[in-house]
Amino acid sequence: MLCKIFRIVKVTFFVKLVFFCLVNMFSSLNDFHNAVAKEAIGGVEVGESKIFQEIDFMLDSPEGALSLKDLRGNVVLLFFGFTSCADVCPISLATISHAFSYLNDDELKKSKSLFISLDPERDTLEKLKKYTGYFHPNIIGVTGTMKELGMVAEIYGVKFEKKESPDSALGYVIYHSSKIFVIDPHGDLQKTFQHNTDARLLSNQIKILLENN
Repeated sequence: MLCKIFRIVKVTFFVKLVFFCLVNMFSSLNDFHNAVAKEAIGGVEVGESKIFQEIDFMLDSPEGALSLKDLRGNVVLLFFGFTSCADVCPISLATISHAFSYLNDDELKKSKSLFISLDPERDTLEKLKKYTGYFHPNIIGVTGTMKELGMVAEIYGVKFEKKESPDSALGYVIYHSSKIFVIDPHGDLQKTFQHNTDARLLSNQIKILLENN
């Protein structure tokens, strides 16, 4: 009799244990699914993204004044830097160019990048056009006054500082944030990537935003 009771208790315990494990596994899978979904749509909370809605700016491009609003309907990649930057900027623009290479013709028509120069003193519009042309025709070099650049940088939380550097050929260096900002077709910030990110990840993000538009 005792053996029978023991077997019943043992079976009951085992069933409860299996049930608990299944519930826990389902919960974990659900959390994982939510995390993946959040990553796929950009990884920025909706409430956080709203601060960028209706934000616009206008800077000078080789073809004339260009505003972010002019690029509505496109996914826009923003990067702040300067043409004399020794490593971070070339790597960033090469990453963007590489990401564009994974897009089909229709996707490429709706994808742009703005290289925002923080060195208007040296980076003339002609120099910017030549520099960005080394990387990809969809990358547009823009700049403005230091006041205008400061306002745009503040919108995206970009920090930059010009410092004298006797060891530099230029006599100075510009320290700046190195993130690539991904703007959706509605003009809202959706995600940021490190400057040396995998180009395929950046390309996939562009594709997702175009599909969801």
